Amino acid sequence: MFALHLRLGLVSTLLAVLSAGCAEPGTKEMVAKPKPFAAGEGSSSADRRVVLFRATVDIDGKPMEEPWSLHFSGLGLFVVAGPKDSSFTNRHSFLPGRPNAAASDDGWGFLALRPGAYKLVFEGTAIRFALAGAQYFPSEAVPFGRSPPSVFVVPEDAGLIYIGTFSFTCHEPTSRPDALKAECSTLEIRNEAQEAQKVAQTSLSKYGAMQEMLASPPETKSSP
Repeated sequence: MFALHLRLGLVSTLLAVLSAGCAEPGTKEMVAKPKPFAAGEGSSSADRRVVLFRATVDIDGKPMEEPWSLHFSGLGLFVVAGPKDSSFTNRHSFLPGRPNAAASDDGWGFLALRPGAYKLVFEGTAIRFALAGAQYFPSEAVPFGRSPPSVFVVPEDAGLIYIGTFSFTCHEPTSRPDALKAECSTLEIRNEAQEAQKVAQTSLSKYGAMQEMLASPPETKSSP
């Protein structure tokens, strides 16, 4: 059953380390809490801001538990992030920063980024994103897919922003390789500002008041 999964904390940690080690310079800084600063008071474009978000994956109406953990079924979720105009062709995926353990288990994550325009892609192992602009890499072992990019802006006048809850609606394919566990046909960026405020107050309060800066969703038309 989908609900049955094995949480391998050590393996997840190793995957995160390996992923960060292979990724471009600066990935380590993107998933670590930056030094706080007072926005507008001696801050600069070199200071990293905290970008808070959440990811949820529902498969046939059942939520994927602990999306940032490795599942026995092969299901897993990672992110790819970078400047809006950059190419993601050779960019490696990684696990986002963890506000705290409980929030991370509920799908919350963060990135530490300098002011500017960015795009965010989700990479799923054993997942195909049936969305326009998505990518799929088949494999008999563990296939993986990448969602189309969502775009957001990190302003200079905020230490902490919330860009939304990225909610994927998926189903278990009826005709598929055994290794493919989910096909996601819809992405909705929801505003869960109240829940985000709770996470911010618990783990990110030193970065000041949270601002809502929801990301712009990609096209959600199903790919052929």
